[in-house]
Amino acid sequence: MAPRNRRSLRAALAALTSVLLLPVGAGVAVAAPDPRPAPSAAERKIEPKLRTQLEETPKAVFWVYLDSAADLSAAGGQKTRAAKAETVLRAKKDHAARTQADVIKALEGAKAEYTSYWIVNAVRVVGSEKLAGTLAQRPEVSRIDADDKVDLPKPAGGSREKTAADAVEWNIDRIKAPQVWEQAGVRGEGIVVANIDSGVDYTHPAVNNQYRGKSADGSYDHNYNWFDPAGVCAAAAPCDNNDHGTHTMGTMVGDDGGNNRIGVAPGAKWIAAKGCETNSCSEASLLASGQWIVAPTDLHGQNPRPDLAPHVVNNSWGSAAHDDWYQQIVDAWRAAGIFPAFSNGNSGPSCATSGSPGDYASSYSSGAFDINNAIASFSSRGAGPGGILKPNIAAPGVNVRSSVPGGGYEAFSGTSMASPHTAATVALLWSAAPALEGDIAQTEALLDGTAQDTDSAQCGGTAADNNVFGEGRLDALAAVNGAPRGAIGALAGTVRSGGAPVAGVKVTADGPIDRTTTTAADGTYRFASLSVGDYTVTAAKFGYAPQTAGVAVTENATATGDFSLTQAASGKLTGT
Repeated sequence: MAPRNRRSLRAALAALTSVLLLPVGAGVAVAAPDPRPAPSAAERKIEPKLRTQLEETPKAVFWVYLDSAADLSAAGGQKTRAAKAETVLRAKKDHAARTQADVIKALEGAKAEYTSYWIVNAVRVVGSEKLAGTLAQRPEVSRIDADDKVDLPKPAGGSREKTAADAVEWNIDRIKAPQVWEQAGVRGEGIVVANIDSGVDYTHPAVNNQYRGKSADGSYDHNYNWFDPAGVCAAAAPCDNNDHGTHTMGTMVGDDGGNNRIGVAPGAKWIAAKGCETNSCSEASLLASGQWIVAPTDLHGQNPRPDLAPHVVNNSWGSAAHDDWYQQIVDAWRAAGIFPAFSNGNSGPSCATSGSPGDYASSYSSGAFDINNAIASFSSRGAGPGGILKPNIAAPGVNVRSSVPGGGYEAFSGTSMASPHTAATVALLWSAAPALEGDIAQTEALLDGTAQDTDSAQCGGTAADNNVFGEGRLDALAAVNGAPRGAIGALAGTVRSGGAPVAGVKVTADGPIDRTTTTAADGTYRFASLSVGDYTVTAAKFGYAPQTAGVAVTENATATGDFSLTQAASGKLTGT
């Protein structure tokens, strides 16, 4: 991962201002005094890198950060994940609208090109040195930074050659995901995972049926399921021009129904945001993607729906140096009940090499180990900032076979490959134990407490907790077995009309927990791992009158909820 230079530049500037004064005549050349006046308080808000850019060009892209953040504490009092996300969206947008008003008024007065962001309370501006200086004088502006990019890590150390199918891959078996499928009876049903990556080839047979935008009748609706902020993909549909995003998504949910069982939670659904244009990720796309995760929008970026936010977001990207620029996004995800999974970086084997945002205390990052349970040489080590444990956990990340665009499969290596295992294990957990859904802290504690302790004294710590393996090696089965599942039952049924099965019917179960699914081609549906209790179940599809029924789910049993829909009256309308 390529480092971001902002922090190192600031550190270098600080060092230059504190050099020792040496006596004249001691054999040391003395530099002439700098004739330029010291920068003013307003000028010091402008990043030196940006000042240089603005001296060399009439206009540059820069970021205006305001000095306040929204209070998200109210989200913690909400009972459902959808309500948490709605509260975060409202608080963030209201705060940004109020505090950015004068800055935006100044930008419009200057006829400057700008984009407002609510997720971090910042405004992206294309402007001149004079405009930057004017904005820096405003008291509510805390800093003005240059526009940077984050490199999307290339797979390291793994074979990129075509590999043969091997049923359940070694990495999936190693974390005991198949045992979760068999013993707990869950494969991630009812959970939506997302990635911010290079995109996804949604036509790939290993991930196509798991795409939330695919209907039971085979049609697609990409609204609220796909986001391409830079408009890279030619069609308004998911694409991947790098391989990376399709590979990480395959590790989370991949299963082609045959021998290619490459995913940890193949029963989960997926959505995606293309935060990385090609081999790198612009700040604009990463921030826009961070907003979209909290509240997915239609294909025009309008009409946000926080109720359609994913449960888990995987981030297999980052820098090799610490930078807190993405901190507010991660905090917003947590407040919204969205689990933030990150790769820990590929800058090992030295210690203190964890990269951002994976090195944040609020991010859950994964290191990488190989088929022999040995840590990968490239896997970044901790400690993190302030001495915190990093990575949080270790997962398979060497020669991981997964999907790539065009229908193929390849084996890649990197902590990029490790993090999706952790993200998808959360999907298994929340599917198996609905009471955990949206509870980030308890989920982290469960992952930590059930990881297989793996000793390494290289970068400090103990056998149980060290800065090479973190809490240990990921164990999905132990995590699910340790989860507070409570009394669990299931609900299944068939939707018909006129005696014939109806595919693509949206079935919603509203009760102790909420679940939504669609009927298969034969009209059947199933909710596994529902908390015991009374549910109101609704079956609805355009062209039919919706139907609702009450169903009681009891422990260790499958309740039946069949529906017979009446086709609505229809007619033809023509005109010019």
